[in-house]
Amino acid sequence: MLELGFVTEVEAKKAIATKISRTVKRPGNGCVSVAKNHWGFFCDYFYRWWLSRPEFGTSTYDRERRLKSGGYRVQTSMDVKAQQAARDNIGKEISQNNKNALLLAAIQPGTGKVRALAANRKFKLDDPAKPQNKISSDPRKAKKKIRGTYPNTTNPLLTGGGDITGYQAGSVFKMFTMVAALENGYPLAYSINAPAKYISKYRIAPGRSTCGIYYCPSNAGGGAGGVTNMWTGFSRSINTFFVPLQERVGAEKVVDVAKRFGVQFRTQTDKDLGNTRDAAHQWGAFTLGVSSSTPLEMANAYATLAGDGMYCEPTPVQQIVSQNNEKIDVGKPHCTRATSSDVARAALDAARCPVGDNAQLGSCGGSRTAGRARGIIGHPIYGKSGTTDSGRTASLIIGSSSLAVAGYLVNPDYQNHKDQMSHDIVNPAVWNTMDDYLRGKPKVGFKRPNSSKISIGEQRSIPDVKCATIAGAIARVESAGFTASVGQEVDSDCPKGTAAGTNPGGRTIKNGFVSIEVSKGKADETAADPTRPRPPGRR
Repeated sequence: MLELGFVTEVEAKKAIATKISRTVKRPGNGCVSVAKNHWGFFCDYFYRWWLSRPEFGTSTYDRERRLKSGGYRVQTSMDVKAQQAARDNIGKEISQNNKNALLLAAIQPGTGKVRALAANRKFKLDDPAKPQNKISSDPRKAKKKIRGTYPNTTNPLLTGGGDITGYQAGSVFKMFTMVAALENGYPLAYSINAPAKYISKYRIAPGRSTCGIYYCPSNAGGGAGGVTNMWTGFSRSINTFFVPLQERVGAEKVVDVAKRFGVQFRTQTDKDLGNTRDAAHQWGAFTLGVSSSTPLEMANAYATLAGDGMYCEPTPVQQIVSQNNEKIDVGKPHCTRATSSDVARAALDAARCPVGDNAQLGSCGGSRTAGRARGIIGHPIYGKSGTTDSGRTASLIIGSSSLAVAGYLVNPDYQNHKDQMSHDIVNPAVWNTMDDYLRGKPKVGFKRPNSSKISIGEQRSIPDVKCATIAGAIARVESAGFTASVGQEVDSDCPKGTAAGTNPGGRTIKNGFVSIEVSKGKADETAADPTRPRPPGRR
């Protein structure tokens, strides 16, 4: 400028002597540098999702290059309110220094948009020079002084991938059996006399839950379930109802429902059992949730019910805009029909029972496995709790018309542990997250099926068997098109050892179960003789 005459020599010397201040900002190192650390799991899910999309290149290198230098503006599907609620409610229940991980995933029914992914972990690489992580809870790794993944980890604990193959979630898988049964003509009212222990026809190697060479599960607490239908069986989580129900429907059909609802088989054992029809047919424990799954998968599976049977692929994207300001048609909802709307609505109706809501089409009975949820949330909800064998994991899924939240309490470092996972930790985290999300929003109910047959089936009258012989009562009931068995003893004015009546009485579904009640040979004397004085104080 001096040579060209634009400035004087004095001005040039002054300009040269002036120090130029510089503000240097180091670029963030991926998802560990997000604005809030607990957003890291969502960021990582988005990053992995992007690298899996062929629309952004033929190789992961090309896709990553376009992500970092393509000039895209990405609006994710993360709901800041839901994400914050999930992390806050996790923090109220468990420390990030605990070896057990409390994982919450939330997704929107009908779109597949992922709304929250949170854990009691820092999304951070542990510094090997100054490690914060504790020694692994896996005894084999602990002997080698290998550190675990708490409090710092970048593993995809909620979404799976790499070495993360998922976790057994327990009885939340019973929903798939219920859907398969409904698809194959079994109505919600279909009843089974659920014993304390059920000897199935599934052949397995001898173990804890076997009777000889056959799989024979029992119920939590060891008691019998009694005459149970899908409403009461799902509400009380009766193992000895769902295993025979799966047996009658076909386990391979139940496995197929799980696949349609988005469950992926990541372990080799699950693949071997789930990907061939013959092997799946013998997978007796499948209905009890022995297959590995992730919180995001199961949140989306339950969201499929509120989505009227439409399964929507999970997406972390709300909108992507190119550097030319064009909207990219990637990440938008991609939905397929997983089951009919009537099946989804009927299954959802029964799924209202475990979480304390009321079914529209039938009766939930008295016991609920997570019955406090409805009173806390105050909106129409559905869902299911789950516990695996020996309590190694605990889970709860709660859905509404606008959000499904799945919570898992697991030990990601050592799943073969002997700790008892507590529903007192996972349940409040899930229902309080849903409560925070729905607060101030309108209450939206659920649709009924178009046909009543899917709930009550084809009803038939049960014949009167009062005071008949047990053999005669069974013959009379079975000739009317029902399955009969001998039930409990009750007080009756019929002779001892004869039939006192049936449970249920009146009418029930065609081919349904009818229990013959046996008379003890004594009636309620007060009721039998109205002239007899009542005992003092009785009205």
